[in-house]
Amino acid sequence: MNGIWAGYTGPGTKTLLPNKITAKVDIRFVPNMKVEDGIPMVRRHLDKLGYLEVKIRTLEGGYSWARMSVNHPYTKALLTSMNEFSSNVEVWPTLAGSAPFSLFASPPLELPFVLGGMGLGELAHSPNEYLVIGEGGPTGGLLTMEKSFISILDNISRV
Repeated sequence: MNGIWAGYTGPGTKTLLPNKITAKVDIRFVPNMKVEDGIPMVRRHLDKLGYLEVKIRTLEGGYSWARMSVNHPYTKALLTSMNEFSSNVEVWPTLAGSAPFSLFASPPLELPFVLGGMGLGELAHSPNEYLVIGEGGPTGGLLTMEKSFISILDNISRV
């Protein structure tokens, strides 16, 4: 859920219960889930719970899921680089976030992709997300991150 708002928001006060509540929601697609099935699945779920009066308005079309094997040479190249810089490498086979990788991974392009890098992966986009400029951070600093990008590109170029 991206946001929710309800009730009277104008000047002054009103003590009535809201007659309308609005929420902005996005759907994160899992493997084998189709974009065109997303809204109908939400509609069926709401109906099953008795929320027949809820109206759904689509704001954007969205994009499909995408995944690349941990055994793909690009993934192995990324992991080789990460192991050069850290002993705490974590592999997350599914990204809880959302990005349009499917635009490249699906036909007609069918390009491989890999996502990863130095940092603390949990709590991304949280208030405590940060980048350490100096080299005193838990994963180094800006210089270490820049070196890791060169290493990733170098290792992938050798595939």
